[in-house]
Amino acid sequence: MKLNLGIFSDLGITDFIQKNEIVLFSFGIIILLLLAIMVIVAISKSKRLKTLKRMNEVSEEANQLKNAFIANMTHEIRTPLNAIVGFTTMLAEMDDLDRETRMTFLKEINDNKDSLLQLVNDLLDYSKIEANTLEYNDVEVDVNALINELCVTQNLHTHPSGIQVEFVEQLPQCRLVVDRIRFAQVVSNLVRNALKFTESGSVKVGCRRLSNQNFYFYVADTGCGIDEEGRRAVFERFVKMNYNIKGTGLGLSITKSIVEHYGGGIGVESKKGEGSTFYFTLPAGIEYKEYGKF
Repeated sequence: MKLNLGIFSDLGITDFIQKNEIVLFSFGIIILLLLAIMVIVAISKSKRLKTLKRMNEVSEEANQLKNAFIANMTHEIRTPLNAIVGFTTMLAEMDDLDRETRMTFLKEINDNKDSLLQLVNDLLDYSKIEANTLEYNDVEVDVNALINELCVTQNLHTHPSGIQVEFVEQLPQCRLVVDRIRFAQVVSNLVRNALKFTESGSVKVGCRRLSNQNFYFYVADTGCGIDEEGRRAVFERFVKMNYNIKGTGLGLSITKSIVEHYGGGIGVESKKGEGSTFYFTLPAGIEYKEYGKF
């Protein structure tokens, strides 16, 4: 008599599976988990490699910017110093200079002194921002009066393009609790930046309220404009759009830090060849409303 061993074998396997169903299910889950862990580890390793690569790229980019900054600072410091020393020496050694020539030399000395002072102030402010020690002395400030004063002061300087800075839009009342010097620094930085890159046309300053009652300040120019890549980098430290134009490459970065200290935001709208509008916002909460006590 022959036995069908295949049937018994199938029955044995079926019986084994039924008796050890939980164990086999658990074993299957463990295998799936191990596979999932292997996949996660592989993905994580890939992400770490990409992150490390990106960090190296960022570090290299930062080093390049820093090296360019140091080289630029050497030039920026040397240029006004050479001018000051040169014109001072001529004034001291040349006795036959007429009054007009002397006044021209003195103006050159004064302008280069201002450039050097601005450079030193930018470096000092940047170092304080990095160390988180930049001080703010908040008081009630009549913003309309302050911006008007800044425009008048700028217009006292002779710009090669002959452009006058115009305060074209203002609120009936705009009094904020801010540091007067820092607020003036923000507006002045934006105005000076606009004048540097505008050869003809206009530079206009304005202020209005947004729908959420926050304050919106802007400086609009008809200058060379900024491309998309430049707009993304313009507020970063050490960045200069044109190394042929005087400046530290820190002014807009410092401006951004001051605005963000007060809970505001900063940005730029621009197209290459069509001018730029730099703007910043400040929260409605810093408004000084007790006008009678001002």
